[in-house]
Amino acid sequence: MGQTRDATTQNLAERWCWAVARRDDARVARRLDRKPVVDGVYRLDEGAVLDDFCHFLQSLGVMALFEQACGAAIHREMVPFVQYVLLYGLKTRLGMERIKALPSLLFSDEARMQLVGFNAPQVRQGLCQRGATKRQGERAPGPMCPDTLAKNIVTWNWRDLEMVCNGAMRALAKAGVLGAKVTGLADGTDLDTTEHDAGCGQVTRTVGIEEKRGNGHEIEVMVYGWKVLLLIEAVTKMPLAVTGGQIQEHEARGARAVVTQARMHLAGDARLAQVVFDQGCVDGTTLWWLDQPGLRCVVPAQKAMAVTADARAPAAAGEDLTVGRRVHTVRHGQGKKAWRARLETAVVGITGLTTDDP
Repeated sequence: MGQTRDATTQNLAERWCWAVARRDDARVARRLDRKPVVDGVYRLDEGAVLDDFCHFLQSLGVMALFEQACGAAIHREMVPFVQYVLLYGLKTRLGMERIKALPSLLFSDEARMQLVGFNAPQVRQGLCQRGATKRQGERAPGPMCPDTLAKNIVTWNWRDLEMVCNGAMRALAKAGVLGAKVTGLADGTDLDTTEHDAGCGQVTRTVGIEEKRGNGHEIEVMVYGWKVLLLIEAVTKMPLAVTGGQIQEHEARGARAVVTQARMHLAGDARLAQVVFDQGCVDGTTLWWLDQPGLRCVVPAQKAMAVTADARAPAAAGEDLTVGRRVHTVRHGQGKKAWRARLETAVVGITGLTTDDP
């Protein structure tokens, strides 16, 4: 069973960054009691939220960055490239899992499509009638087919995309949505492409395959693509900086670049106080570089690491240690499949730990 519009609306509500919003009924009551002229009263429904979100992006200057986007190797441009960017962004914001579901969930919604720049006739009849005489069955609703969006959005140059992302992050920081001290979370991931992607890297990976008889074995395959390193704010999960390189490059090479970008974006509005890195993102030289400006670096220990065993040994021995306990609820999943679990965490303070075993 595919997604429904109600499910996408629920995704929209869950994906907003409510951590930076606050409710102040007393302030609203005081403003209304003064009897000023009220421009209007609107429901906080999906259309109003998306419209305000677009206005927010416009006021920050993010829409101007989107308008500078252009795709490579597009010979006949029937739609401005910015509309492809906004369409795909709306698909992501609404949590739509399959691009083939766009005609029924997004393209047929005139209110949503108007925010992207399409009018009602375009939504009902399409941008053109090319191939109409050869079409079998009814035409799918929307100004274009989902394959058109997929084929055009992938032509966005990686470096241009990185520039737009960092520009948007800089605008968010200047809007004052972050606190005075910021904790960053850094992590890297691979972005697989094809060998035809200009400038991408390549690396040999070992993958396991299973035969029809159930016998498994490993083979080596060539993977093409990019290495992406993202730094987000720990509380709001807002991105602070992003950088990338070829897929075969080590994540530690991008650690300095992403931290430098984040500090530039926050300059004058907030301060990056500490960064939580994955184990593969840092090396000895990077740790020394982070220590020079007084930036605290946190690397979570894993179960198989020697530092974990050394830290747990005095706690298990029951020595004179300070123990704090915290009970909190963790939410897993999204939408109707979401569930909550109650966790109790014991925090044990130790001193004199000098183990540094990667």
